[in-house]
Amino acid sequence: QAPFQHRATVPPVQPLFIGGPMADDLDFDAVEQLLDNAEKAAGAEAKRDDDRKRDKKDRRSRTRSRERGRRDRSRSKSREVRRLEKEREREEQRRREEEEERRRQVEDATRGDRTVMIVCLHHKADERDVYEFFSTNAGKIRDVQIIRDARTGRSKGLAYIEFYLQEATLKALALSGQAIKGQAVRVQPSQAEKNRAAQAAKAAIHYTAPRETPLRLYVGGLTDSLANISEEELKKLFSPFGEIEFIDLHRDPYTNKCKGFAFVQFKNASEAREAMTAMNGFQLAGKELKVGIATSDMNLGEAGPSSASLALGNSGPALDGLDHDAKQDGPNHNPGLLKDSSDRLALMQKLQGSSPALPGMPGLGLPQAPGMQRAPGMGMPGMPGMGGMGLNTSPSTVIVLHGMFNPSQVNLQNDPEFFNDIEADVEQECRKYGSVMKCWPDQQSSRGDVWVRFSDITSSSNCQRALDRRWFAGQQIIAEFTTESAWAATVRA
Repeated sequence: QAPFQHRATVPPVQPLFIGGPMADDLDFDAVEQLLDNAEKAAGAEAKRDDDRKRDKKDRRSRTRSRERGRRDRSRSKSREVRRLEKEREREEQRRREEEEERRRQVEDATRGDRTVMIVCLHHKADERDVYEFFSTNAGKIRDVQIIRDARTGRSKGLAYIEFYLQEATLKALALSGQAIKGQAVRVQPSQAEKNRAAQAAKAAIHYTAPRETPLRLYVGGLTDSLANISEEELKKLFSPFGEIEFIDLHRDPYTNKCKGFAFVQFKNASEAREAMTAMNGFQLAGKELKVGIATSDMNLGEAGPSSASLALGNSGPALDGLDHDAKQDGPNHNPGLLKDSSDRLALMQKLQGSSPALPGMPGLGLPQAPGMQRAPGMGMPGMPGMGGMGLNTSPSTVIVLHGMFNPSQVNLQNDPEFFNDIEADVEQECRKYGSVMKCWPDQQSSRGDVWVRFSDITSSSNCQRALDRRWFAGQQIIAEFTTESAWAATVRA
């Protein structure tokens, strides 16, 4: 046991008990602070990792976006290139088609001049025999047709030869009397022009003009002194304009008086439009007639005066649309539009001459043409008794536009620039038809007159034809020629 005597003696480890002598020496605040610092360091490191990941993800996303943008731009360029190529191809194809169509039209137009007719051809001669003979002696052949019997297929001794060049036809005509298959033939020009003329005449014979459709008009204003009007009297009033199919006069079942409106259906729409143009605003027995196109909403037997706005409207949209449609048909087609004073005067004379005084109703006869009464803004130019404005039936450089404004609605206190605006609007519209020297609204006029002076008669005539019977601000415009003396006496400098 001697070697073990020098071994160092290790004191025994004393267990640590809470509440023992070492527990009092520990600093728990320092431990907590260390733990907090460790947690903060771990959190900061985690946040830095997240930031790095986010930055990496953003860079990757931006890279992908740039690549996507480059691909989209490249794809857009490719699409644009393809689109341009397709447009060029379509343009080229359209150009080729147009060129082919022109070439075909030229060929069709000259085909008759390049074709000859062969008569007295041997019945055993076929297309090859004819082709070889004429191609050798005349020129290059485009087509050969031998006329054969439809049942037996045997040649009728007649053939047509179409050459490529017109000069070849002259050489072919010189071969008349030469023999093919041992039989002399006669060569003569084709009868293409005669055939085309015959076809055109046949088409003209079979052509029938399109039949006009009926048109129904609404007639309003049949009240007071016109409440006792009858169907026969309405027929006499409207029959001068054309054939009437029927008249539907609506009466009160208790008093048997007219409810204030009626329907008149003409057989031809053009005659109905003529009647509407002439009779709308016509003064009859002190009442103003309202005539317009009856709409589909006005069912016979159910429509009332309240539905008149569907045909006429407060601002006349139906009449305006009708007038616009009539003008759109062109200068040679104005079935219901009275363009000038002579047309209106002839129409009123026709109406007056064809319609005697309405029976049973004193004072309902149509007035004579010189004393014809019209609604405001519907004056008859060139007819005495209209205020002595010096209206002229012949064209001049001065026109008067009636109905450009309603004098009763003018309020210069609220709108001091009213007449200046009217002048600017009218001048701008009239300049579409020629050079305007002066435009002057008559502020004292009771008919809303605007005087316009053009530099030449052609411009004033174009404007008068275009604006007459047009609608503006709910009123119908009447455009009339007037004299230089009336201009000098009325228009202020």
